[in-house]
Amino acid sequence: MSAELHLRGRLERGPYGLVLRIGGGGAWEVETRRRARRLVGQEVEVVGHRAGFNSVSCDQIWPAGQPRPRPSKINIEYLLAAGLVGYGFIAILAGLVGYFS
Repeated sequence: MSAELHLRGRLERGPYGLVLRIGGGGAWEVETRRRARRLVGQEVEVVGHRAGFNSVSCDQIWPAGQPRPRPSKINIEYLLAAGLVGYGFIAILAGLVGYFS
C-alpha cells in the first residue's frame, strides 16, 4: 500500500463523485463514505492513501482547522465478520440439537 497522504483543500462535487481542489490548481478524486457529502463546499483535511493517478482512498475527512478526529475504535468489517461467525455457530448448534432430538 502507498504511503499515507495528508491533504487540505476545498471539497466539491465532481462528475464522478467528490473532488478535493488543492490550492495551486491540483485536484484529487476522493473515495469516501456518504457522511463526507455534508462537507461539500467546505475547506477540509483528508488523510488516506493514493488509489490511482489522481485518486485518494480516504481514511478520515474533517473540516480544516479542527483537530484530527480519533479513528473509530470499532472496525465495522470485524464486527460484521464476528456476527457472521456467531450466526454460523448458532446455526450449527441448532442443527445438532435438531439432529439428536
